[in-house]
Amino acid sequence: MLWFVLRRLVWTVFAIYLVLSGAFFLFAYTPDPNLALAQYGLSRKQAIAAKEAFIESRNYDEPILARYVDWVLDYATLDWGQSVTHGEPVTAVLAEAIPITLTYLLPAIGLALVCGIGIGLYTAMHRGGLVDRVARTISYVGLGVPAFFLAEVTLVVAITQLGLLGAYYDTRYGTWTIGNLDTFVLATLVMTTNLLAVQLRYVRAEALERLSADFVRTLRANGSSPLAIARHVFRNASPPLVSLFVTEVLTVLFVSVYVIEVVFRIPGFGQVAYEAILDRDIGLILATTLIPVLLGLLGTLLQDIAYAVLDPRVSVED
Repeated sequence: MLWFVLRRLVWTVFAIYLVLSGAFFLFAYTPDPNLALAQYGLSRKQAIAAKEAFIESRNYDEPILARYVDWVLDYATLDWGQSVTHGEPVTAVLAEAIPITLTYLLPAIGLALVCGIGIGLYTAMHRGGLVDRVARTISYVGLGVPAFFLAEVTLVVAITQLGLLGAYYDTRYGTWTIGNLDTFVLATLVMTTNLLAVQLRYVRAEALERLSADFVRTLRANGSSPLAIARHVFRNASPPLVSLFVTEVLTVLFVSVYVIEVVFRIPGFGQVAYEAILDRDIGLILATTLIPVLLGLLGTLLQDIAYAVLDPRVSVED
């Protein structure tokens, strides 16, 4: 197990390096549209001076390989440089944005996990019932409706029907204050819906497959309670569910975080990443690229380890 983890960690570091290198060279060889904006409306002499100042401020006057080597060394020492648009270190910008995102993300993951497992098992054991039909409808809607549409509809309903004028994030208030409570409740609701749709679908499908197994017949013949049967079914369905959950949940998270924060104007990780792309803030773009890649690779590593722990028949060396 230890050798497997070490090998995967080495591969994770190498994969992160490849992704960030690709992102660096992509932006380095792409013309910066902000250069034209810096010269807009200026005289010829002023435009030349503005161009030189802009190039110097972004280190575009240095050779590309020199910039790349400096970048590698800086990232290796956790010095992620300055954000041009924010005027402060990239790590400081992320340190402010990530806790804001976690404010609605962690409750959404917890709610979706608990409700997805509980409702998924219940609907599988009561197939065809009212709860089953409602749960399947929610699952289909959550999977079929784009996240941006769901967020926009939620926002419109909150403002026009419920009168929640504080649906947008208000920078005058702090993150954990009553002034922004409505915003985070709505963001949690949208994220929970997206995640719950995935959870319900897979838990129900895996549970249905195992309800026809011999061990379930034996449990019923022995007079086991529905709760005991559900517990055994979930235990047997856990290994494949881990793989499905990690893959699908990470995909939903990476898409929904950007959409939710842009729609509700929440200054979290997704909003920061979106604005960095618009402003071509390369230092911040590379950092906001690193975090999803890191989470995805670490999630895959934990998925493989959890699969091996939950199912002793699987060898981590395979």
